[in-house]
Amino acid sequence: MIYDIITIGGAIRDFTFYVEKTKKKISGTLCFPLGAKINIKNAYFTHGGGACNVAVGLANFGLKVAVITRIGQDYSGQAILEKLKEKKVDIRFVQIDKKLHTGISAIIQPKEGERTIFTYRGANDALEIKNLESKIKTKWIYIASLSGNWERILKKIYERKDLPKIAWNPGVLQIKAGKNKLAKFLKRTEVLILNRSESALLVRKSEKNIKELLKSLYRLGPKIVVVTCGKNGAYVMNKDGILYHPAKQVKRVDTTGAGDAFSSGFLGGLILFNNIKKALKLGILNSASVLKKVGAQEGLLTKKDLKI
Repeated sequence: MIYDIITIGGAIRDFTFYVEKTKKKISGTLCFPLGAKINIKNAYFTHGGGACNVAVGLANFGLKVAVITRIGQDYSGQAILEKLKEKKVDIRFVQIDKKLHTGISAIIQPKEGERTIFTYRGANDALEIKNLESKIKTKWIYIASLSGNWERILKKIYERKDLPKIAWNPGVLQIKAGKNKLAKFLKRTEVLILNRSESALLVRKSEKNIKELLKSLYRLGPKIVVVTCGKNGAYVMNKDGILYHPAKQVKRVDTTGAGDAFSSGFLGGLILFNNIKKALKLGILNSASVLKKVGAQEGLLTKKDLKI
């Protein structure tokens, strides 16, 4: 089988809690009294992890998708597998860890303000790329945020002689390592996707000048650079110049997974239409749709929504 795309990275079981009353003693902080019992208004149990979110998003468009990720031998891992199978994502390369638990996130969402996320990476930290994966036939590879021995994983991916097109959304660990350490990988990357603050951190420049950020990232070697700016839309730069698309204004219920939704929409547009303008629009629409529901995978667009 030849896949349209294989995603590589995390699998997470998300637990989202909505709390009504919080105390903000310092601006930008969320405080709870020690020893207290806090009432939860609503609780949701959903699925996350960059590799899984993007895999589901792309499979929703009818593409042939597989995921390389790692879970534990537990209920959360089985729930993730069932969700992937339901969405027609090929799970044959999912690794089962016999010691570590499946990754989980506890997402605390106050009635007003930004959420706070506690994440246990668990089995994600032990993800491996084995010889088997080098023989997989695929047109694209998408690399999500990586933990554990992430540099070894990147080397395994990029050392393939028949390297497919690579789309990469580096995580915090990769960005903190710096552009010099990532340079050899960026030069062989087709699509680099970052948000505005991540872009500024990677190239050590101010967030204010978005065009300068795009140019600095483009000089690192990727053929297409995408910088998302939340409520302010997204920018794309390639050899033909810079494109911009405003965000679609919707009532935000949950921002979890919005970035991954953009990634799957943008890549889906590139693969299906080979048109960067349509890809950018589909990324914006997919992200906006996810914002309207709780969970990183709940609001993702499907094949019937592709008339753009």
